Amino acid sequence: MRRRFILRIRELLQLINHHIPFAKAEDWDNVGLLIGDKDKDITGILTTLDCTLEVVKEAAEKNCNTIIAHHPLIFSGIKRIENTGYGAVMHALIKNDINLIAMHTNLDAYNHGVSAMIADKIGMTNQQILLPGQQEMAKLQVFVPEAHADALKSALSEAGVGQIGDYSDCFFQLEGKGQFKPNEQANPFTGKRNKLEIVDELKLECVFQPERQAAVEEAVHAAHPYEEPAYDIYRYKVKDTFGTGIKGELEGSVVLKDWLPELKAKLGISTLKLIGDIEKEVRTIGIISGAGVSYGQDVKHHDIDLFLTGDIKYHEAHDLLMMGLTTADIEHYSENVMKEGLKELLESFTDELSIQASTVSTDPFTAI
Repeated sequence: MRRRFILRIRELLQLINHHIPFAKAEDWDNVGLLIGDKDKDITGILTTLDCTLEVVKEAAEKNCNTIIAHHPLIFSGIKRIENTGYGAVMHALIKNDINLIAMHTNLDAYNHGVSAMIADKIGMTNQQILLPGQQEMAKLQVFVPEAHADALKSALSEAGVGQIGDYSDCFFQLEGKGQFKPNEQANPFTGKRNKLEIVDELKLECVFQPERQAAVEEAVHAAHPYEEPAYDIYRYKVKDTFGTGIKGELEGSVVLKDWLPELKAKLGISTLKLIGDIEKEVRTIGIISGAGVSYGQDVKHHDIDLFLTGDIKYHEAHDLLMMGLTTADIEHYSENVMKEGLKELLESFTDELSIQASTVSTDPFTAI
């Protein structure tokens, strides 16, 4: 058996952030390390939907000093921590020296996140982001003598440009001629003062994340031979690989009155409420895990037969009827599938961790 390496919390956070950036979380959310020590070695990880006292006890019994929960235990500023309610959970975590990490709306936005985990559970194929987000990108256009192009490319790559999906060192170049006339104060790399100079140059184009702009400009000035390099940077938006929800298809069409009991069983939920015609035949499904009814109008325009989400209120249900969007309320607790889903996801990122899915039910409701 291959020896398992020991990772620290800091390294785990970096691993998660590489694949499912914490920056993709909503502004109101609270993700990342909520309680713990970044320099602690990880003895084991327990995945859970909610961090409760029972889950903390389970983690301690299983020698898992790290819990990764979907729902954050801490949402807003805390003025005191008493040993009651949520405070009791925090006390238990600290007493048992257990780290707590939250992966909430960043995991929701991931194309293999919670909505996709629900889709996998019910056998959906041809999955894609239901409501894709937009990502801001930056593009550099720089002109450089051909003999210095490779050195500049190398410096720019080290600064983080040219990363497109699974590809690195992505550049476009075009041959051309540049001209300039140095004045009396100039110290030209090539040419003479007060004389027009025409040189063979390449135009390089490459993309980068906007937050890297300072490093990119520094690389241009450091690696470019000219005293005053000529370059432009502009911003634009592209379709993101992150977004809201998942859209996909069942292997064949189903009639809701026959299929919904099967859906309920697969998701392990105690209640399911349909808004629309129970005799309807469906195949294309849109899913927004948790409470996604506020996206109803957007979902309506994406050509789906059935919308799955949770926490639908009475008047919201009437709104869905009015817009003709057949919807099934699958409870917020349907997100419970993420326990196994996140375990498998993390295992696909690395085999250097011992990961278990919690067996504790955190469903606050009892169906009668």
